[in-house]
Amino acid sequence: GKTEQWFTGNTYTNHWEAPTTMVSVEDTKLRGAGFALKNEIWTAARETIEEWTGEELTQCSLYGIRVYHEGAILATHVDRMPLVSSAIVNVAQDVDEPWPIEVYAHDGKAYNVTMEPGDMVLYESHSVLHGKYFCCP
Repeated sequence: GKTEQWFTGNTYTNHWEAPTTMVSVEDTKLRGAGFALKNEIWTAARETIEEWTGEELTQCSLYGIRVYHEGAILATHVDRMPLVSSAIVNVAQDVDEPWPIEVYAHDGKAYNVTMEPGDMVLYESHSVLHGKYFCCP
């Protein structure tokens, strides 16, 4: 993966203290990566997401695997349009303790969701505040 380059003033992550790494699923230099892998991931998740939303969806963003390192946070935020329905897939993890994502649902309550490798969390990313505000263990 490559260290992500965040623009000056960006506070989505505390990249100045704990840089994040992005592994692009489109990077053909990686064995098995490329458009075919991106398409496989979308195909595998599409039915579940469409069932959840009740809508036929168009893929607009499937960019890769973000690797958070010890001490990282993901500030609470909402995503930009056209990202409406989103999924987070826990591909793998090596943490000393759970590192939940906190989601503020439409009922106004905060929910901490702890994921294990293979889990997928679906959420309305344009209208639901979400983040990982506690440091990655």
